[in-house]
Amino acid sequence: MSTSIQAEASKPQRKMQECNRCKAAGFPNQPIAFEKIGEDPATGKIKWKLVDENGNEHVHKGVPKSDAASRRKRIVDIATVADVSEARKLLALGWEYKTSYPATPASIPHYVLVKRD
Repeated sequence: MSTSIQAEASKPQRKMQECNRCKAAGFPNQPIAFEKIGEDPATGKIKWKLVDENGNEHVHKGVPKSDAASRRKRIVDIATVADVSEARKLLALGWEYKTSYPATPASIPHYVLVKRD
């Protein structure tokens, strides 16, 4: 007499972790997992996607996608000036202060400002 037990193969459990990008944007406790979706035949690299605890594709919380492009403005001009009053004029015109450093033998500080598009 033998007894057999019917068992179903279980799906492997996903290893969930907290999404660091969402956490940095002020939305903690967003569990995510990585799911293998295939392999790129040209490069041989494995393709992954982020999934939430329900198996849906994870969308990062925080900055909307349309707003992300407006945050990064490219630098169109760089100015280095030695006079504080010149630096203040450029700041008033919308330039951004980057840094200052002693660039001459007389240790006169140079101010580096950038203009963004």
